[in-house]
Amino acid sequence: MGLGVTIIALIVVATFSGPRWTLIIPGAFTAWFILALTVIHIGSAHGWDAIQRAYTATFGWGNWI
Repeated sequence: MGLGVTIIALIVVATFSGPRWTLIIPGAFTAWFILALTVIHIGSAHGWDAIQRAYTATFGWGNWI
């Protein structure tokens, strides 16, 4: 759900602002996902489990909407 809300918010931002913020927002989420994936991979999880945990760390806040 968090990914969906992020995409909708990005569409709204793209509608009302220029391409600058439209590129900054997904760049920040991508950086956070890569950071979470790296930390989780170094820690204990590997493969698909690491990707699922990084996704939850990045977009898991959508479960509380």
